Amino acid sequence: MKKTYVSLSVAAAVAAIFAQGALADTVKLHGATTVVSVVVNPARAAVEKATGHSLEIVGNATGKGLVDLSDGKADASMTSEPLDIAIAAAEVAGKKIDPKTLQMHEVRKDEIVFIVHPSNPVTALTWEQLRDIHTGKITNWKQVGGKDAPITVYSDAVTGGTRAMVKKVVMGGAEYAPSVKSLTSVARVAEVLPKDEGGIGGVGKGFVDSAKTKIVQTAKVERPLGFVTVGAPSAKVKQVIDAFRAEVK
Repeated sequence: MKKTYVSLSVAAAVAAIFAQGALADTVKLHGATTVVSVVVNPARAAVEKATGHSLEIVGNATGKGLVDLSDGKADASMTSEPLDIAIAAAEVAGKKIDPKTLQMHEVRKDEIVFIVHPSNPVTALTWEQLRDIHTGKITNWKQVGGKDAPITVYSDAVTGGTRAMVKKVVMGGAEYAPSVKSLTSVARVAEVLPKDEGGIGGVGKGFVDSAKTKIVQTAKVERPLGFVTVGAPSAKVKQVIDAFRAEVK
C-alpha cells in the first residue's frame, strides 16, 4: 500500500506539472510604446514568472494596437490615454471601433510633460501657448520669451496616444501644423530633443532624462496607462493584467 501511495503521489505531481505547462500560453499585447516602457518592460519578467504565460509585445502606438485588438491580432491593446481618445487614435489608424465593445483596465496613472533643450531659457508655457506652438501660430521662441530662434515641434506617431491626448486636452481639438515632425514613438521624441536646441515635444514623464532635457512647467496633463480588451478579458489576459497591477507601483 505504501508503494502504491508513493507512486500515485508522484504520478499526481507529474500530472500537475504537465497541467501547468498546458495552461501556460502566449499573451499578445500591442499598442502604446509608453505602456511598453513604463509598465511592461520593468515588470515583464516578474509577470511571466507569476502567470506562467509568455508575453508577445508589439509597440506600434495606441491607435494601431487598438486596431490589432479589433482585428483579432492581439489579446489586449496597450493604451496610454482615456478610452475615448484611444478610439480616436484608432480611427486615425484606419478603423472606427464601437466603444461599447471595449473595456479599459487601468494599471497606473502617468503624466505628459513638455521637454526642451537644457539651453532653452523658456521655463513655463500656458496651454494656449502650447496650442499655438503645435498649430504653427507661434513659430519663434522669442514670441514666448525665449531666444530669437525657430521652434521645431516633435510628436510621436500620428496614431500615437500621447499625440492624441495632447491634441484633445492641450490643443482643444485643433489640428497639428504640417511642420510638426511626427516620429515613430514617444521614446524617439525623448532621444531627439537633446540634439535640437530649438525643439519641443510632449512625452510621458518616465521618458525624461533630466541630464539631457528640461521640463517646461505647464498645467498638469494626467492620463491612465493600461490595457484594453474586447469585452471582459479572457482568463489568461486577466491573470496578466492582475499581475502587472501587483508589480507596478
